[in-house]
Amino acid sequence: MEDLSYRFRTAADPDALAVRGIAQTTLSHADGKGRREGYRAAIQREELLLLERYDPKIRDWRIAGFVDWHMRVDDVLTIRDAGTEGEHPHAGMLKQLFNELIRSLSPVAVALKVRADAAEWNEIIQSIPGFILEGAEYRRPRWINVWQWSRERAIQPPRGVRQPRFQR
Repeated sequence: MEDLSYRFRTAADPDALAVRGIAQTTLSHADGKGRREGYRAAIQREELLLLERYDPKIRDWRIAGFVDWHMRVDDVLTIRDAGTEGEHPHAGMLKQLFNELIRSLSPVAVALKVRADAAEWNEIIQSIPGFILEGAEYRRPRWINVWQWSRERAIQPPRGVRQPRFQR
């Protein structure tokens, strides 16, 4: 049997710089401008999940994606930031990261926010079973889409109910 070419792990202190440098755009910085100071606090809280891919050229694992998350006391998972290698978000990697978090933490719900004008990010989130556009809020100078996930919607999407399109 052949081993998988990707794996998940919690980030450690040496990963902080690598995580910051892999993604051009992230969930919280969808336009690629501005960067977070770093992910040290999330690493110390053990709330930074990494997706690593095996690179046969260097015969080692390298970080290809990440998700910064927080589990609230009411068992609602909040996704603060996420990103993948490259200039654009990689839908497959993000789905794998989100599904791994949901599988391993078993939250009652998941909440995340993304800029309404970040079409790529909104399309990726909309394509993950269980996520629905809950609403929008205004944060100067932009509109932000509020997405919610529930296990019930992931298992059995409501019949006859059209999911609203995200705002562009």
